[in-house]
Amino acid sequence: MATSEGGFRELMAGQLAIWYAQQLAPGNRGFNTAEYLEINGPVDPDLLVRAARQRLDEAEGLRLRFRVVDGIPQQYVHDSRDYPVHVIDLSGEPDPRAAAAEWMRTELDQPVDLLGGPLSSTAVIKVGNDLFFWYQRGHHLALDGHGGWTLASRGAEIYTALAEGRSPEDGALGPLSVLEDADRAYRSSAGFEQDGRYWHGVLSDLPEADGAEAHRALRAQHAPVRHTSDVAAEDDAALNAAAHQLKTLPSWLLIAAAAVYEHRTTGKRDVVIGLPVRGRSGIRESGIPGMTANTLPIRLTIGNDTSVEDVVRQTSRAVRNGLRHQRYRYEDMLRDLKIVDSNPCHLHINVLSVDQELRFGDLTATGHTLSSGPVDGVRIDVYDRAGMQICVAANPGLHDLASAGEVSRRFLNVVRWLSAAAPTELVGRADLMGEAERQRVLSDWNSTGAEVARATLPELFEAQVARTPDAVAVVSEGVEVSYAELDARANRIARLLIGRGVGPESVVGVCLRRGADLVAALLGVVKAGGAYLPVDPEYPAERIAYMLADAGVRCVVTGEGLFGGSAGFGGVAGVAFVVVDGPEVVGELAACDGGPLGAGERAGVLLPEHPAYVIYT
Repeated sequence: MATSEGGFRELMAGQLAIWYAQQLAPGNRGFNTAEYLEINGPVDPDLLVRAARQRLDEAEGLRLRFRVVDGIPQQYVHDSRDYPVHVIDLSGEPDPRAAAAEWMRTELDQPVDLLGGPLSSTAVIKVGNDLFFWYQRGHHLALDGHGGWTLASRGAEIYTALAEGRSPEDGALGPLSVLEDADRAYRSSAGFEQDGRYWHGVLSDLPEADGAEAHRALRAQHAPVRHTSDVAAEDDAALNAAAHQLKTLPSWLLIAAAAVYEHRTTGKRDVVIGLPVRGRSGIRESGIPGMTANTLPIRLTIGNDTSVEDVVRQTSRAVRNGLRHQRYRYEDMLRDLKIVDSNPCHLHINVLSVDQELRFGDLTATGHTLSSGPVDGVRIDVYDRAGMQICVAANPGLHDLASAGEVSRRFLNVVRWLSAAAPTELVGRADLMGEAERQRVLSDWNSTGAEVARATLPELFEAQVARTPDAVAVVSEGVEVSYAELDARANRIARLLIGRGVGPESVVGVCLRRGADLVAALLGVVKAGGAYLPVDPEYPAERIAYMLADAGVRCVVTGEGLFGGSAGFGGVAGVAFVVVDGPEVVGELAACDGGPLGAGERAGVLLPEHPAYVIYT
């Protein structure tokens, strides 16, 4: 029956964003959202079906359909009689629960027709005599996560009323026109302009994304990979205790943990993560299933001197202020900043804490999320309902299931660290690795079982120089450099660095283009007794500044034109710059002896146990 209960209506701002996103990724089934309620006990299946039908009659969001009229997408509410409630009996299967999971996965993966087709599906699945699943799917064009919870709550209310012989009309869901009118009124209000100015002030000096970040902003073409893991009860309790001590909410401490995780994995001081929010206000609007969800960019500054209490304070302030302006669309923010092709929020954190139990008469239902919308980067969903659970959803064009699992484990490690850390502890020490990974990286991978000579790297290189002084050591841009010549260059650099105080345990940054000079500089650092820290000139300046400060770098060997000297590194205090092709340093190097270093020239005895290099990955 192709009837409509109303005329065509314009899409709300949030819906338009989803509409165009789906056009750019037509094969992405991740725009379907779905969950099921698991109900244990003596359920009346007929009442479940009646409740599902009543809810379909009430919820216009479940019956939205779309057309393009004169090139503009429009929506209308379709007749509820064209939406069946599927009743599936899988209780006779060898593994009914697995069969139900497979049925729901298959149904969720079905293509939908955005132009006039149904965008929702409802099913009551019998898994056992005392176990039923109530399944609900809807396209993100019509429903957001808050709408899904509203539908689940209303379904439980209707079933309970029917079971108790009461009329289910009390508490009926309101019409979508309430959301549409509110959206239209907001976008023509002074509040809209004020919110725009607020977000422009927050984001106006956002650093431009480099090549790597542009790659990270790749729009997903397929449904996300999802890794789900349960959180131990003791970890949940520790998180709540830490939040109480820090005078914040557990959900806000989890948001802070996501920001610390992003900082520790990228080295960024300027951290921006995405926070999904309802994008609506008022009790009446909150009780209507629809699509108004928005993303708040939570921007924090995290450096070497940032403590736990500082990052929590920053997070609380950013979230509290952002929620006051949550109706201003994220897409509008990017448009205002003229960065619509970029996405500053690669990582999103969504904390869903459900305080209210879903009761079907005397029975309690547990919700299970199967899909919560598309993901262009990484989204960490934390569910706190029947115990805490972490689900990491990731763009399959950038991540696989294994890397999503790594995100989950490392994020949980940060949560555990924050829960146990003192408020004054520096978050740069937050531990990403668990015991098993630490054992593998520090012990197993280094347990080669091979006998090696007890010698330093300079000694090994100098032995090779003695054996083959005239052999070619380096070829760069067609120029050959012998071992003897390379050794002499390295010795001059070593003496120059020793004169600047470099010795064993010193860390020296080396930021040069690939070539013979780079090799000579690396050798010169280790000959002086220091450990070299390779610095890619293509890294963002803020990441370089973080590396230099975090590693305690004494000086940086670099070249002219690389970041414009120390100012390009963010002016890290106490770091000297040795510009090897600068006129002054060229003269100093020419005056240095290129012969072997004497035993007493270094500022300390160099041992095999001393570090030779420091690598940031």
